[in-house]
Amino acid sequence: MKALFKKYRNHLILLLVILILAALAFSEGGWQYVEEGFLQGVEILGRETALLIAAFLTAGMLQALVKEEFITRWLGREAGFKGILLACLGGGLIPGGPYVYYPIAGALLSSGASLGVLIAFVTAKNLWSVSRLPLEYGILGGTITFRRYLVTFLIPPLLGVLAERLFGNQISKIRESVEE
Repeated sequence: MKALFKKYRNHLILLLVILILAALAFSEGGWQYVEEGFLQGVEILGRETALLIAAFLTAGMLQALVKEEFITRWLGREAGFKGILLACLGGGLIPGGPYVYYPIAGALLSSGASLGVLIAFVTAKNLWSVSRLPLEYGILGGTITFRRYLVTFLIPPLLGVLAERLFGNQISKIRESVEE
């Protein structure tokens, strides 16, 4: 029973959150609010399904094409700072939102990337996103955009190095817990 709970723990937590939100919706507006929330969730799922499928297929193809030895050599713990810098570059350049880059980060994790690389990749995606640059520049202007990039420039590599130094030796445990 304990192993079954551990395997489906995240699913159960999400189910609990859904039940709590449904209870709150019911208390605010009755079954009409619960139904409205359910229908909006189904609408979002329908709208995003193609993107989710594409993201997971991309992650799967990357795992099939890029062998573990390559990931370990270029993005594993032995790659050191070079791997962290490559992850920063990849994170900043990859287009798309979390539906795209989290499955790719998951593929890198299961293929042997180091913790510092994963932290640098996700952080760079969120801070350096080149695909967001035209929109940010168009709405906020060049001064704010330039200063934001300047202020955040060192954060992804520094967080990658820090994560690797503090917690890098726990990557095997992290991999095991994610794969369960």
